[in-house]
Formats: sequence, C-alpha cells, structure tokens
Amino acid sequence: MRNFPPPIRLPEALPCVQPVVSRLSNGVALHAVCAGSQDVVRVSLSFEAGSRFQRRMLEAGATLALLSEGTGRFSGAQVAENFDFLGSSYEQHLDKDFAMLTVYSLARRLQKTLETLSEVVLHPTFPEAELRTYCAKRKQQLRIDKERVACVAREQLPALLYGRSHPYGAYAEPEQYDVLTREWLHSFHGTFFTADRCFIVATGRVGERERRMIGDFFEQIPCSPGTPPPPPPLPAVEPSGKSVAIEKRGAVQSALRVGRVMFDKSHPDFAAVHVLTVILGGYFGSRLMRNIRESKGYTYGIFASPVTYRHTGYLSIGAEVGREFCGATLEEISKELQRLCDEPISDDELALVKNHLCGEVMRSLDGPWAIAESVIEDLQSGLTTSYAETLFGTIKSVTAAQLQQVAQKYFHPQSMTSVTVG
Repeated sequence: MRNFPPPIRLPEALPCVQPVVSRLSNGVALHAVCAGSQDVVRVSLSFEAGSRFQRRMLEAGATLALLSEGTGRFSGAQVAENFDFLGSSYEQHLDKDFAMLTVYSLARRLQKTLETLSEVVLHPTFPEAELRTYCAKRKQQLRIDKERVACVAREQLPALLYGRSHPYGAYAEPEQYDVLTREWLHSFHGTFFTADRCFIVATGRVGERERRMIGDFFEQIPCSPGTPPPPPPLPAVEPSGKSVAIEKRGAVQSALRVGRVMFDKSHPDFAAVHVLTVILGGYFGSRLMRNIRESKGYTYGIFASPVTYRHTGYLSIGAEVGREFCGATLEEISKELQRLCDEPISDDELALVKNHLCGEVMRSLDGPWAIAESVIEDLQSGLTTSYAETLFGTIKSVTAAQLQQVAQKYFHPQSMTSVTVG
C-alpha cells in the first residue's frame, strides 16, 4: 500500500492535431481534422458577421436566428424535420465578431445533412410571420432579463469600459425588436454571409470524401459583389477607474462586476494574464473564492475571467451578494488585486494552479469536438499558432516574479471600473 501520493509530472508537450487546410474554388478555407473513433462529423461555418458589424441594433442576431426558419426549398418546420429525420443536430452562435452555424451528423448521412445546411446558408427567405414571432419572444425575454440584476451588470460593465456607442459596448432595449424588417436581414445576409468572410472547420471522421462533399456544397457561397465593407472603427479605450451604482427596487441581492480593458489573445502578455486570472478567481480554490465565499460568506460564488474579442478584451470579476455586503465585497476584491501586485505567489500555490491549468488545457483538446472549438477560437482570434500551445508553454515556464510584474502592469485596483446593480 502506498503511503504517499505519486509525484505530479507535467507532460512535456501537448498532443496537438494540426488540421489539413484546403481552399474551395470561391476562396473559403476548409480546415479538416480527422479525429475520433465514431463515424460522426461536425461541420462549422464561421462568418465574420457578428453584432459589431450591424448598422442597426439586433439585425445580426435576427439574421442568424432566422436563417433556418425558411428557405427557397424548405419551410422552417421542414428544416427542423430534415435534421431530426437524419439524426443530425443544428446549432447557431453569435458574438461580437462572428456568426457561426454548426451541424453534427453521422458520416453516412453527411450529404443529406449538408444539403439542408447549404439551403439555410445560401437561400434563406426570412418569412415575415417567423420574424414577428421571433421578435415577440425575444422582446419578452429581454424584458425579463432586464429585471435580473446579474444580466444588467453583465451588459453594463462593457458599456462602461467601451462606451455604448462602441461596437463592443452597445446593448439593446426591448423596443428595438419592433422595428426589425425582412429587408434589413436580407441586406445583412447578402453583405456579410459571403465567401471572403467565411472559413469552415470539419472534425470527426473527415477524409477525402467528406472534404470533397463539403466543398461541393459550400463553394457555392458567393463572394462579395464589391469591395467588402470596412469594419466599424474601434476607438482606443483606456482604463477609466469608474464606479457606478444602479438601484434596482425590490432586488434581494446585488450583482457586481469589476474589470478593465485588456487586449486580445495575440498580445504577448495575454497568457500570463490568463494564469493570473485563474489564481485570482478562475477555479474553486481561487483567492476570491477562499476569501469572499469561504472566509467572509458574502456570496455563493465569485469568478474572474478574461473576455476576448477579435481586437480587444477585458477582465471581468463578478458575483451576486447580499445588498448589505456589496461595499465590503468590492473592498475585498481590491485587496486581492493589490496582493497580486505586492506579493509574489507562493511556490505551493503556483504549483497547484499550474497543475490545474495544465489539466484544463489538455481537457480543452480532448476529443474531436474540443479540437474543433480550439481550432475555431484560434482562427477567429487571428492566431498563426495554437493558443493552447502558447498557454501551455507559459504555464510550464512562468515564474512568480514574472507574474508579479504582469500584475503590476494590469491588476492595480485603481485601474478597475466597477458596476453594482441592486
């Protein structure tokens, strides 16, 4: 019987799989990774058509949501029935920079699955009745969300950091759903769902046959009829140190968000900031959890995470606390930020976090779907090398002294903006 646990050994390198890259006749890049033991394929189409490109509030999200609600050949019900009959699933995802459509299909049903997906991508009709139903549901949901302190705090922090007129700081009001039109959606789709703004990632049992099949369907994505529209300008944003309190009558708890503008994943300090954020509030044993949850009992949970966009990013610290503990919680957050600046991290804590993070990085590449997400995030971030490899290298090599230097550059409490709602 063993009296002591075996030593923890970090792996020397990540088991990374490099995609096979080819180009369709219309210029769309196809990144294919053959991985996994099941005869299942995932295909994701990513378009540079996120909400920061919309000229009118909400049109990007409505365009993506309504793609599958009617095409030249199929009604919305028939699109759903087609995927169900084939045993396939269809997903959509929108963020500030990208709109993404994904299908999961049995390899033997891939052609039929792609036939329906291509109809959704190429020939949406945006039926008026479906648009009005979508707007009514989303308007009601947004009204409900506006009553939740956590939702309000989540939208207010980037608005304070970037400004509401900035593409990354804008947020919608329920009444703006009333003015959405089919013409706006058709225009947005024709302008931004084009070959020059698209890449495809296919993972699973993807061989030459599957790559050829994907090419046959999606080389039909048209190129922009003219010069692609330039992205909206992104004005420079500096840390402000603002503090805003929003009263919410009847709220039992207060939601708080603390953060500051940082940078995207291509920045040389981003991986070190990632490690520091985990130490601060990125896992259950983090400093914020031990202090504010375990020691003080102010909250059930508190987190810190880096939020990244294509051209910028920000640090977000968040929690929901009793209204009477809001000020004390903000004070403790400031103390923990200052500790990172003033004190080197102990060897034991750093070793624990390195082990945790190495496991998380390896888990993020475990299986074909995880690999797909990693490849997509790298491509959307404009990275030429895998971020997982960069982070893994930083985890293994970074020292407490280096992390303290990075903290002194970016984690001073005076540079943080805070918002409380409740």
